[in-house]
Amino acid sequence: MEIIYIVIGAACIFLLQRLLYQKYWNKRLSVSVRFSQHAITEQEEGELLETICNEKWLPLPMLRVKFEADRHLDFQQEGNLSVTDRCYKNDIFTAMMWQKITRRLKFIGRRRGFYTIHQLAVDSTDLFMEKHLGMDCICDTWLYVYPGQADARRLLIPFRKMMGDILTRTYTYEDPFEFQGIRPYQPFDSMRDVNWKASARTGELRTNVHGHTVRQEVCLLLNLKPDSIMEYRQLQEESIRIVNSLAGMFLAQGIPAGICSNAKDLLSQKELVLLSGGDRQHLNRIREHLARLDLSLDMEDFGYFFKNVQIRQQEQTLYVLVSASQRDEVRQLFAALAEQSPGSQWILPLHPWMEQKIQAVNIVRWEVEQNASG
Repeated sequence: MEIIYIVIGAACIFLLQRLLYQKYWNKRLSVSVRFSQHAITEQEEGELLETICNEKWLPLPMLRVKFEADRHLDFQQEGNLSVTDRCYKNDIFTAMMWQKITRRLKFIGRRRGFYTIHQLAVDSTDLFMEKHLGMDCICDTWLYVYPGQADARRLLIPFRKMMGDILTRTYTYEDPFEFQGIRPYQPFDSMRDVNWKASARTGELRTNVHGHTVRQEVCLLLNLKPDSIMEYRQLQEESIRIVNSLAGMFLAQGIPAGICSNAKDLLSQKELVLLSGGDRQHLNRIREHLARLDLSLDMEDFGYFFKNVQIRQQEQTLYVLVSASQRDEVRQLFAALAEQSPGSQWILPLHPWMEQKIQAVNIVRWEVEQNASG
């Protein structure tokens, strides 16, 4: 008889705990995955934080958290990982009562990009691991992997030449916001500069004196459309690194820089057109836009794209074209820009075995070694 009571009691306990877990297992349970930084650079290490918080009296003997990320976030040092077209992570925890668990997952950002994780799958069981329980959690975490830097030693010679051209042909203009004082009116002065209050006090016309500001800017032109069906991804990525490095170098010298590219933004699905700016935030904007360029989207021919883009084309703008393509329309565009703005440069990324079809003093051949993955 006692055995029957024990069996009945055990069955009641089993059914009760199953009912409790079915109803309450995910109450006051939070599961999150987030990047600890919002930006890293190519080949740098990043960190992903997995956080489990079980704020109740019901322990969770087994809690499985599954999510997927882009395979270019390299978690190879971590376990419970499957990599195919995507990186699939499957981690198991034991969350006791009122316990918070944080696990730090290290990874390497192997390729520039904008990476997101949108959803988690969370599975658990009852106390006897008999009943399967599951739910999906919304996740909204993102990471920029900025482009790396091109070889600074190789960039130094063309950069110094471009800086020399900038310094020898600086264009100055009167800045209405740069007030320096008041002087008597001269016949060549504009009436809009007359200071009427000062004129009324002195009984003669007085005019405002403004300072002059150097106005010189650089427009970086990034053509990523290949010449043929072979895309040469390494040349495209190196072109992006060159533009990233040049933008940082010009901004460090106080020269405003803007970018135009026929590659499209992953989010907006539009070509990259970023007007000139000169502050630290502008450099971050440049790197974010470059990180989001999606080379799998269709691109227009660069000549057609540039003719239709809404940017100021001025004599004081120095143009730097970075293009592996040597098509006729690219050559004609660069020739027109170089005539308009002497000192403009074309940086031509090529593999060592590729032919340079055009020779000129303002064209810099930039050789890119081809590795096995290219």
